[in-house]
Amino acid sequence: MSDENNKRMVPRGTAADGDDWPAALAYWRTLPAEDFDGERRGEISRCVRRISSTIEDWRLAIRGDAAAAVKLALRIHKPREITARLDLAMTVLLNGAFDNPAAALVLAHKLNVMPLDRSQRARLATSWLVHNVWLASRRQHSSARRSVDFRAPRGKGGKP
Repeated sequence: MSDENNKRMVPRGTAADGDDWPAALAYWRTLPAEDFDGERRGEISRCVRRISSTIEDWRLAIRGDAAAAVKLALRIHKPREITARLDLAMTVLLNGAFDNPAAALVLAHKLNVMPLDRSQRARLATSWLVHNVWLASRRQHSSARRSVDFRAPRGKGGKP
């Protein structure tokens, strides 16, 4: 990506070179899914809200559109190093992965190609694959409960 694109997308109130950037921008590459409690999720959400962009896909992803965050992440090819743009994109994806199975799956996939220690990559990616399965099963159970008729079976003439 060009330097121009990097300049158009920075966290508000931070130095463009990353010196002042929130620690939350590194969470996607350091913490497994199970380490994200309500407090850390809130920290990620606040961090993402500080990001500003003139690019529409980024604006949608920043506002919480998980599909837009997935689209941004899928554009990332195997990077040689962790950059500010990569941290931003992966943090926006992380924000969507908490509640969206597709975003969790893409996060796991992307973690597998990141320039991280091999065991760290495997641990993080596996945690998000498990989170993906958990989210998907939770959605299935939720929709199954809504579609089940819990009334007592009725006999002839409509009486129980």
